[in-house]
Amino acid sequence: MKNVKYKMQNVSLLQTLARRAKLKNLLTLAVKLCCNFKICNSRRDGFTLIEVIVAIAILAISLVMVMQLFSAGLRVSRSSCDYTRAIVHAKDKMEELSIEPVQGSGKFEDGFEWETEVQSYGEHNEKLEELGVNLLEVKVKISWDSISRQQKSIEMVSLRTLVEEENE
Repeated sequence: MKNVKYKMQNVSLLQTLARRAKLKNLLTLAVKLCCNFKICNSRRDGFTLIEVIVAIAILAISLVMVMQLFSAGLRVSRSSCDYTRAIVHAKDKMEELSIEPVQGSGKFEDGFEWETEVQSYGEHNEKLEELGVNLLEVKVKISWDSISRQQKSIEMVSLRTLVEEENE
């Protein structure tokens, strides 16, 4: 009985609005009218299956996004740690080379590899030789394998002066 009364009210309201607005296309008015009214359902005890599926889908998508954020954060943290350790190794090797500059290569205990290169610095070499000073370019390259099995490396370059002692 309520359904019939509801439909009659909608039809009479539709006719009244059509007369007032003098619209020729009743279909567009009907669509506008139906979008503004809610159909009352006396059996709203819980959620419909569609609502539950949509809620679970939104929850699943948001959980996947959160897990990807945590994963990316861990990857960046590991990469930062690797770069920090490589810089510490490079500084240590550079200090060793300040005592005795020699070329060589090797491997650290934690899997990082090092390679040193010592060569005479080319610029202003003639002027420095007159002063009895030898300028060396010292390069230290530290390389390692990242989590994604890509070869990563850093290179530290420094200039070192050696004063030639005159034997009398």
